Amino acid sequence: MRPMKTLAIVAAAAAGTMTAAQAATLVTFGYNNLEGKYTAVNGNLGTYSAKAVDQGVGGLQTDGSVARLVPGAGVSKFAAGFKSLPSLANFTISISFIRTSATAGNGAGSFTATDAIGNTVSGSIAGVWSLQPTIGIAFNGVLSNVNITSNATFTGTDVSSTNWNTNLPAAAPYTGAVTQLVFNSTNMFNSSFDNIATQVSGQIVPSAGSMALFGLGGLVAARRRRA
Repeated sequence: MRPMKTLAIVAAAAAGTMTAAQAATLVTFGYNNLEGKYTAVNGNLGTYSAKAVDQGVGGLQTDGSVARLVPGAGVSKFAAGFKSLPSLANFTISISFIRTSATAGNGAGSFTATDAIGNTVSGSIAGVWSLQPTIGIAFNGVLSNVNITSNATFTGTDVSSTNWNTNLPAAAPYTGAVTQLVFNSTNMFNSSFDNIATQVSGQIVPSAGSMALFGLGGLVAARRRRA
């Protein structure tokens, strides 16, 4: 299948799984042209996984970014084909599929985004698979138990990166939302396949417990500025 460039993902579909109180996004991540693979156990059960690759011109060449949005903001960029560079940068995701109907299923799994020097953003995933006519297979879900390497600088492979400090103004673990599009045919995981372009987008927010501390910190800072 030919590589897919950045498409307009309906991120709001995944973000809608979060409460209004969790709207303060800490970190976002997004990767295009991951190599997707589905391994079927039977017609109703299997596992979908995707990873960063560099297949050269005409093949899948993964690109992506991981960005801090709160003060101290920055963007770690990973240009197309970064996987072939002499660095530790990578992205992997794995989600199960349990069929619930001809066009839907449940899934759970995990993801890990690794920067150029080995720092990671990783967590658990749970959500719903659905068949989207003319587009392919979509997954909308929530993130939980998200952890980021502490006391580090998340470092991209692209020289235009504005790398950022991983000490965020809210305590880990975090939660969030994820949207994943598998650019497959109208086949809803009926059989195994490989080398399918996949796009992933995610938002990381404070957990319910740390959200109050995050808000309190902002309130204290505001009072100090007024003082």
